[in-house]
Amino acid sequence: MRVHGGRDDCGRGDGEFGDCGRDPDGSESPSTPVARRADGARPRGLRRARVQRAPYDGRRRRRSCASNLTIRLDSSRRDAGRDADGAPDRPTAPRGWGAPLLVLALVVPIAAAGDYHAGDTLRCSDCHVMHFSQSHGFQRNGGGFTPLGGLGPNKSLLRNQVNDLCLACHDGSPAATDVMGAVNSGDQPGIVRLGGYLNRFGMGGATSTGHTLDSLENAPDSSPTWNPQNENGAGRGLTCINCHDPHGGVGVGHPTGSQYRNLRVNPGTGSARFVTYNQGAFGTNNLARDVFLRQPLAYDEARVDWTEPNDQRSAIARWCGGCHARVHGNQLDGGSSGGGSRTGPLPEHPVEDKDLENDMVARYNSHNNRVKVMSEVGLWRPVGRDATPTCITCHKAHGNGNPRGLIFRSGTGVLTEDGDSNGTTQGNLCMQCHDSANPD
Repeated sequence: MRVHGGRDDCGRGDGEFGDCGRDPDGSESPSTPVARRADGARPRGLRRARVQRAPYDGRRRRRSCASNLTIRLDSSRRDAGRDADGAPDRPTAPRGWGAPLLVLALVVPIAAAGDYHAGDTLRCSDCHVMHFSQSHGFQRNGGGFTPLGGLGPNKSLLRNQVNDLCLACHDGSPAATDVMGAVNSGDQPGIVRLGGYLNRFGMGGATSTGHTLDSLENAPDSSPTWNPQNENGAGRGLTCINCHDPHGGVGVGHPTGSQYRNLRVNPGTGSARFVTYNQGAFGTNNLARDVFLRQPLAYDEARVDWTEPNDQRSAIARWCGGCHARVHGNQLDGGSSGGGSRTGPLPEHPVEDKDLENDMVARYNSHNNRVKVMSEVGLWRPVGRDATPTCITCHKAHGNGNPRGLIFRSGTGVLTEDGDSNGTTQGNLCMQCHDSANPD
């Protein structure tokens, strides 16, 4: 094997050919250990490297992570593969690979999957730029260029600051879901967005109505206290990537390899906050997953429901608990939260491990417009005694026009992201399950 010219490991010089370790007639040469020659070249027949495609057969081998090619050190010549002092030689690579093989072998794959910014939905140049001085597009005439953000260059070769970059597509663009503001003019106009809508600090939105981009406030009920500056740096408020991983990275240990909505698996102070969904089998409910999507990239609340693989835990509540661990007094960073910590009536509203009671089930089913609940058996219209409320039962994840993103849903009228056209107060939400004459 020749790496940098001269003679190869079999002692062949330029213009010399033949199978290493064989005589000219093709027969096997003796496998006798021989010391190096005076000129430093390795004698013929010491060792051979064969590149092959084969399943593992129990013999020692080194595998390249870049392909299925295997470099096998033939066990019949193990002793010959040692220097004169008896120390083992270092393994060599196929002709022409050299240093690139070493570089590729050190690459560690990062698990990343999801339905957004991956596969057919991935267009690198939408978000990244190789040189921040770029002033041309990728059409043949240099056209199609979108101006870069005013501040830069940015980390990860981003074209703009994180929130401005995300909103370039997710605020009124017909190419993506609109998540900003009450007016939905994105690629799914007219739907009732499951997550509601964000607002942004300094742009007329109130920080009390849900998640507010650029806000520097502490996350309500965080334990330990979490502030976006903990991750983003001093003076940098809440960003989209505090909750979402753009490419759907899940690291290691994820049960399915795909996280719902590209949610981060480590929000706030949390870790391993997995939220699974029926990726690849849309329209078919899998009760072992946390979310049921009726079609790919569904964002309409009518096309999404929540299952309950573990009747004592809510995956989405645990995810929210990464930043809001003590919401309603529940301890969402460990243990069951549904029953509260005291005996008697529940001291706080449960978000898991507490099913609706019979009278609540009847009242809930009597409404035409209903908030979302989890179901162990995958039935939502009507629900049964397995129905369990959780965070998204009462709150829109992004927010809406109501305090804390609450869903004022009366049960009648036209559905809206704030609740419905007849819903005007928090009491409308409570009455989805409770009777004013018997609120318990």
